[in-house]
Amino acid sequence: MDENHWQLGTWGRIPVAMHWTVLLSFAWMYLVFGDVPSTILGAFGLFFVMVVHEMGHIAVLKRRRVHIDSITFFGLHGTSSHAYAGPGTEVAVAWAGVGAQLVLLAVTLIAFPLVDVASIPFGPWAWGVTYLVFTKLNVFLMVIALIPIGPFDGRAAWSIFGYLKAVKRRKRREKQELLLNPERALTPERRQELEESSSQAAADLLGKLSGRKEK
Repeated sequence: MDENHWQLGTWGRIPVAMHWTVLLSFAWMYLVFGDVPSTILGAFGLFFVMVVHEMGHIAVLKRRRVHIDSITFFGLHGTSSHAYAGPGTEVAVAWAGVGAQLVLLAVTLIAFPLVDVASIPFGPWAWGVTYLVFTKLNVFLMVIALIPIGPFDGRAAWSIFGYLKAVKRRKRREKQELLLNPERALTPERRQELEESSSQAAADLLGKLSGRKEK
């Protein structure tokens, strides 16, 4: 790891690092809130949103059993370096990050009217800062993540349309091949059943022919 990164540790044996540009979030949060306590809380909240985004990526990669090399956080995004994954997996991984953020957004919107923050010391202040980060700034990061340029997820995410077209063409081609060669549509079990019934029918036919010859 070079001098521009800090090693944060490991998560499930996956090395996790942070680039110095993550610290720029403190400047951004100060421009948003205008005071130091809110800036600190907002910056940690924003980093948590990025962690949730990467957790979405990791969940899909692990489900597809793709080896994960490392996780690195940058100013407004993170990257999950991994081994080769097919086009479908790449699309799923790209959308999983934003999907995880949508879950966080939904939970925040549902929990907001249910939590009695007034009875908690500094509750209204802390909840106000957290609510803004988990809603408006969360949506802003979603938009950034879906930009189809540079290191963001948009390039892979929006390739879903080309991927779906390719899948549709493949299914159409397979259907045409099955019409030309119906045997390909048979399962091994069904094929064995047909072979056994054909053998039995052939044996019966030979038996009848043999009986006629004897007469």
